[in-house]
Amino acid sequence: MFDCGSYLAGIEGLEKSFDSASEPANFIIRFLRSPIFGIEPFELKNDLTGERLTFRQIDKDIWLLVRCPIGREEDKWANWEKGAIGWEWFVRQWNLIIVNFNDSDIGDGMDEAKAGPSELKKPKK
Repeated sequence: MFDCGSYLAGIEGLEKSFDSASEPANFIIRFLRSPIFGIEPFELKNDLTGERLTFRQIDKDIWLLVRCPIGREEDKWANWEKGAIGWEWFVRQWNLIIVNFNDSDIGDGMDEAKAGPSELKKPKK
């Protein structure tokens, strides 16, 4: 289970990657505390990998992105999803990994004064 903020471009990239995937890779990603604008719930199937990718809203603040076998073991996966929904990141858990990328200022938000290549520095003699 992976817990992260919401990024529309990232979700769209996962959809495209899933469509062209040739190897299976199962996961559950929980999106929390950030509204996801411009994207609707979906379910995709990839017959080559035998998987489905679903993105659905659980409640006001929680969304799940699940990549699993098309013919999954419902009880097992439902239990994992329930666990992902109920996780509390601030409670010490043995199986919790927090990944925080502070990269929101990369790309289009670049300061115009700093944009572009830097000046070539002359070597010291």
